[in-house]
Amino acid sequence: MIRSMTGYGAAERTTDTAHVAIEIRTVNNRSLKISQRTPEGLGAAEVEIERLVRQHLARGTVYVRLMVEPVGAAARAPLNREVLLAYWRDLAEVRKRLGAEGGGLALDALLSLPGVVGDESMLMTGIPDVAALVRDVAAEALDRLDAMREAEGEATARDMVAHLDALEQRVSAIGERAPLVIEEYRDRLAERASALAKGVEIPVDDVSLAREVAFVAERADINEELARLASHLSQTRAILGTSEPVGRRLEFLAQEMVREVNTIGSKTNDAEIARQVVELKVGVDRLREQSQNIE
Repeated sequence: MIRSMTGYGAAERTTDTAHVAIEIRTVNNRSLKISQRTPEGLGAAEVEIERLVRQHLARGTVYVRLMVEPVGAAARAPLNREVLLAYWRDLAEVRKRLGAEGGGLALDALLSLPGVVGDESMLMTGIPDVAALVRDVAAEALDRLDAMREAEGEATARDMVAHLDALEQRVSAIGERAPLVIEEYRDRLAERASALAKGVEIPVDDVSLAREVAFVAERADINEELARLASHLSQTRAILGTSEPVGRRLEFLAQEMVREVNTIGSKTNDAEIARQVVELKVGVDRLREQSQNIE
């Protein structure tokens, strides 16, 4: 199924130890770029989120915002007991050496020493199974993101198919009109030659006339361009029926269509074909814009 590069997905979950919420937003980009905002101390979860994102998306800019709040006992900063006991033993030894002059040991003072009480990052890592919880919530948010991107992609694909129908009709109309242009040119050329030769005993040279018509016909021949353009349209229609990332292929085909349409426009000297060429340019440009929003 065709998927859009733009979308939004969010999920949250609360357990006995933490509340986790995540938002994922994607916008257009020719390659895959991931930007994360996560709390300190959750480096492992950040790596896991990126791994999941790369499994779900092939290109686009991805903005991830992760929020983690400890709940219950996990909401307090962890007390590093071994560090506290080490300080206690060291200070007890110093007091013993100083004797009475050393004064009493104040436990409150020990709590302010480096490493005794964990900081915010340690508070996050102290949540049991926080990485697994973040992974589950991120996976849920990505599933919702995919659902939105698939819905938008399906709508875009339908619109592109409608444009393909109209473009194919115009290509067919130009193909039917092109031979008539040469015939009309031959008739006009014959009329002009006859008018110039009127009253003068100079016969119209059919060979020269045919040579001139053949020269113009070769210079204005757009059959190859029409065939390539029809092929590009057919390939685009086939690609839209696949489920793999196809945005870059669609962009390439749209660029090739632009080239063929411009060549047809430069070769033609017919008002009706010129009008069709203008409409082709509008339709192809629309396809190109839409392909830039497809993964």
